[in-house]
Amino acid sequence: MSAEPSIAAAATKAIAIWRRPPRIRVTGRARTGKSTLIRALALMSAEETAPVDEPGAPDPDLGGDLVLYVLTGTPQPADRRILAALPPERVLAVLNKADAIGTRWSDAVAAAEQYSHDLRVPVLPVTAELAAHTRGGIPSDDDLRTLRRHRDRAGTAFTLSPELFTSATAGPDTAERAAVLERWGLHGVAVASIALRHEPDLNPRSLLQLLHAASGIDAVHLHLHRRYERLADRRGGELLDELTRLAARAVRTADGSRDRIEDYLTGPEAARLGVRAGQAHPGIAHLATGYAAIAPDDPDEALARAQRWRAVACGDLPASARRAALRVHHGYVRLWEQLTHAGL
Repeated sequence: MSAEPSIAAAATKAIAIWRRPPRIRVTGRARTGKSTLIRALALMSAEETAPVDEPGAPDPDLGGDLVLYVLTGTPQPADRRILAALPPERVLAVLNKADAIGTRWSDAVAAAEQYSHDLRVPVLPVTAELAAHTRGGIPSDDDLRTLRRHRDRAGTAFTLSPELFTSATAGPDTAERAAVLERWGLHGVAVASIALRHEPDLNPRSLLQLLHAASGIDAVHLHLHRRYERLADRRGGELLDELTRLAARAVRTADGSRDRIEDYLTGPEAARLGVRAGQAHPGIAHLATGYAAIAPDDPDEALARAQRWRAVACGDLPASARRAALRVHHGYVRLWEQLTHAGL
């Protein structure tokens, strides 16, 4: 057998790749609020790219694991061109500055759903500026006093623009209103004013929770977390594939590297990684709802799932999806063996 790098070193490299944090690129046209969204999501390791519509400049490098694409308003040709070239499973798009779309949040939700259908990627509405403000602290007593003073104007033209909100015609507290606007933004001011009109005694912590919810950032967090999970699952499958290749190529050595890899591949962690990796395949992910995060501790349930996924693998699927379904089947078979000590 020809000389090869140490199997232990190769296995260590594969494990390091599996554990590496996801590489996230945040991109979009100029002035869409990419930096603000990064702050709102606390994506400290995310990399903001150059605008996709910068005249005369090449398209930014969108390699990596996940792409967070920031839209404002109707998608433009540059948006469509970039998004069409990216695998949908790597992309999450957000419709930023959603408070400027229509007159109600439902208008922004409807627009996001339409763009999602047109672009074939998930699009979620968000007001990143307000979300970033809610990460910086809670409304102060001064903020609440100023907003309560003008709560009867909530829902009127008073909060339609910064100029109207800070107009001297509304009273002598112009500086106080400007300070509130600086801390919470126009959308935050509008939401807080309406909340205080209905419940004047609302405390700062409760108001902060309302502002945070009104930003729409929680839905983005949840969707991004699910992307993280799917990415981790796919990486788990890549790790198993690499370890399997290493074990197949290696001779038995004094350090026992091959034996340790084979023991791992037949163990419970590898079985669970295999199940999750298979279920993360885009071609069968819709069949895995409710199963991916749950490892059964009942042998009958594990066997039933193995039979179900065997039937899926025998269905009319593309080759890669069939291999993924078989990986899930084999993973559940392995779990059943471990639960029953069958040792097959």
